Order: sequence, then C-alpha cells, then structure tokens
Amino acid sequence: MVITNGIANGVRNNLPKGHQATFSSENIPSSEFQERVERVRDGLRAAGLVGLISFGDCWRGANVCYFTEFRPLDGVSDIANAIFFVGADTEPALFVSRQCFHYASEVTSFDVFTFDEMQAKLEGFSGARTGTVALAGEAYIPEDLHRRIRNSLGNLTMEPHPVLAEIKAIKSEREIALIRKASYLTDQAMEAIRETLADGHPHTERELALLADQRMLAGGAERTAYDSMVQAGPRSAFNLARPTDRIVQPGDLVMTDIGARYRGYCADGGRGFIYRTEKADPQKKEIVKAAAEAVEAGLSHGRPGMTASELNAFMQQALVKSGYEQYSSEARGHGTGHGTGMDPEEEAPWIGPGNKTVLKENMVFTLKATITVPGVGGLRTERIVRVTSMGIEALDVYPMELYW
Repeated sequence: MVITNGIANGVRNNLPKGHQATFSSENIPSSEFQERVERVRDGLRAAGLVGLISFGDCWRGANVCYFTEFRPLDGVSDIANAIFFVGADTEPALFVSRQCFHYASEVTSFDVFTFDEMQAKLEGFSGARTGTVALAGEAYIPEDLHRRIRNSLGNLTMEPHPVLAEIKAIKSEREIALIRKASYLTDQAMEAIRETLADGHPHTERELALLADQRMLAGGAERTAYDSMVQAGPRSAFNLARPTDRIVQPGDLVMTDIGARYRGYCADGGRGFIYRTEKADPQKKEIVKAAAEAVEAGLSHGRPGMTASELNAFMQQALVKSGYEQYSSEARGHGTGHGTGMDPEEEAPWIGPGNKTVLKENMVFTLKATITVPGVGGLRTERIVRVTSMGIEALDVYPMELYW
C-alpha cells in the first residue's frame, strides 16, 4: 500500500478499521508474573543452572520487568538499577535502591530487599552449593554491582547465559495485545507527521518529532519508547541522529525512527518518506522501494522452524540485489532485526548472519532495512512482527512506501 498525496484505505485517526478490537487495556496480572517465574525455574533446571541473576536499569528494564511491574528510575545513583534473583529451587527476590524500596514493594508480588541486604541474601543462598548462576544483562551491568554479586556467591560461578532471553522472546497473548497497541500508537505518530506536512507550511524536524510524540501520548502511550528521530534531506543519510531545527524541504528524503511505550510494552518503528515527491530525484524513490522490498522479503519468507540466520538471508540478499549494499549496514551483515517487547531492543531473537536461534510461534521482533547514501539521503524501514503458526504477522500496519 502506497500513500501518495492522499491517504490509503482508512488510514486516518481510526487506523485501520477493526485494528483496535484486538487491543487489551489490561495490565499483566500477578498470575502471569508467577507463571514466568515458574517457567524460568524450569529453564534453569533444564540448563543445569542453580540460579539466575538478572540485571535491569531505567533504560533497559526488561530483564527485571519480566517478573514485576517495578521499573528503576532515571538517575546517577543506584535508583537507576535493579536486580532480580531466583534459585532453581528457591523463591524469587528483587533488590533495589533503598530510595525505591516502598514503591517496588507496592508493585511486586514477592519479597523486595535493598541493595544493602543483597550480600547477606546471596551468601545465604550460596551456602554449601556448587554450580553456575546465570547472568542476564551482562552487557550493561555496572562493574561495582557485578563485583558485589560475585563476591557474595561463594563457591558458585556466575556466567552470562541466554536462558532468560530465550524464554522472554516468546510473548504471551496479553503481551502481544499490548505490543499491538503500542504499534498502533506508533502508526498514529506517522499519520500526525503526514497530516502536518499536508498543510504546505514550513515545518522543522524538531517540530515533527514533537507532534509525533504528542499524538502517541494523546492516544494513551505512557511515554515514548525512546527519543524520537526525524532527519530530513542530507541528514537522513545519518544512520541515527536527533532532530534539529532544519526545515523539511520539497524533494527531501526523510528518515523517522519513532516508537510508543504502552503499559510497559514498546513498539520500535522506522519509516521513511519523500516530501513533495514531484521535486525528488528518482534515486530517492529507488531507495524507498529497495528498503520496503527487503522487509517484504522477510515478511513473505519468515515462518516458524527456520533459523534467524535463514530469515536474515532473504532480507540481506534483497538489499544486495538492490545495488545499495555499500550503503546498507544490514546488507553488509549487521543483521536485519532484533527482539522487542518491554525494551525497544531485546536480546533475542537477533535476526542476523550465523544466528541459529529457531523461530518459534509468538516470538516478537522487528524486521528492518536501512539505506543511507551520503549527499542524497536515506531511511530505515522497520516493521514489528510476530511469528504465527503459518508465517509472519505484522503488528504495525502503516505503509512502508511513502511518497507525500
């Protein structure tokens, strides 16, 4: 579906008809959190692990928020951090800043302790045990906190392990409904940009990003999933950049990367468009089409049972075939998608070369194709999808080829 000067098939404020009927406004109930704990315990035992240390912070909270509604707060002190701990045969515990203790206790169904109490609790668990404790969040846990945990585990070893990432990659029906709503709000943000530019007046990157944020918040988003990006003209050739006061010009290629957070779940959406297409160089149309066709290749070929590497190959080959290989990190092997859910980017599944993760029903991730040509412009086309019993379903529905 292509949106040109008009608007396609009901894609307006009620985008699209029937879409909202699949949404759920219900928060994740305590029973589902308890089921997740049991699922992780089973996973630990199956992997021969004695426990799990799971780190999350205010920016990447999924490894903690999978088990509790508590999410750390932004700050330079320990309020930004949290640790979830569970043994293969013990009850779970949450460790947080002393300043967050009462808040965390209010929204958590199991015992909450302060970081001051963590050493004693972990030493009590380690006791005479031997074996390995899995660590989730090893890429961003602060060194001081990592050291304090290591020193509390006695004879136990602690090693990075994908057990949690693999479990939380498969979403429940409630999670999928919440991601679908976040995706709808993200689609609405793109529609806000289209409506604004349709008046023909000058508008800046910063203004368009703000209007997109306002539309998402007005629709029920609790916040944006990340800082919204709008880059126009030559700046659209930057892979990632914050918006500026540059006015969008006729003929510009415009890159957007925008997502909503709804009741703890995120959408990670990328779209690009040409503003005043009649003023655009033909190569810009080629770029829009090439990125969309690469994502379509993933949508068409994806299915349960294939590996992430196999899915990546279809999209990577489409980008190489387009002739834009040197201008696309995905074409050069960076990977064409990533898990998403409580964080915009989650560890699994990574849709990339060499990744042998087998795609399973109700895995949720993005499929993306970025093309950036210096001096011309670029875009990232990114679609949020889930694996079904038959193939791949898109959770966001806004068109991928946009010529305004």
